[in-house]
Amino acid sequence: MGWSPTTDEIDQDRKGEIMENMLTSDIAKFGARERAILVELLEAWGRDGLPSDFYDEDVVPMFNMNSGYVFLTNADYQTAIMEDGKLVSHYFLPYGGLEGTLSELVEEFEKYGDSWHSDDVEAFNDIKSLDS
Repeated sequence: MGWSPTTDEIDQDRKGEIMENMLTSDIAKFGARERAILVELLEAWGRDGLPSDFYDEDVVPMFNMNSGYVFLTNADYQTAIMEDGKLVSHYFLPYGGLEGTLSELVEEFEKYGDSWHSDDVEAFNDIKSLDS
């Protein structure tokens, strides 16, 4: 019998295909709305710079064709989005998978922080310290 892929290998291939079909940096695939958001991102970058904790190596625009979000990302897969007319970092908490800007995470913590896993609380505190 010849080689056949394992279930894990098939799952990895599917994940790659899904990500390929969901995210694009090809501006030709952006619609008019997404190109307008990209212009806002670039104008904010030019006016105010990137968020202080966002590395400026290999920065590219990205469009999530599933959610409609347009954002900047870099070589470290950090994410910057628009919030109140400025570029801000978008974060991901490691345990529960909660994601958002600092202001969104603060709001969630005020509501539900007492039920967060300690790893998420630690990550949240690290994020807050970056903003200080």
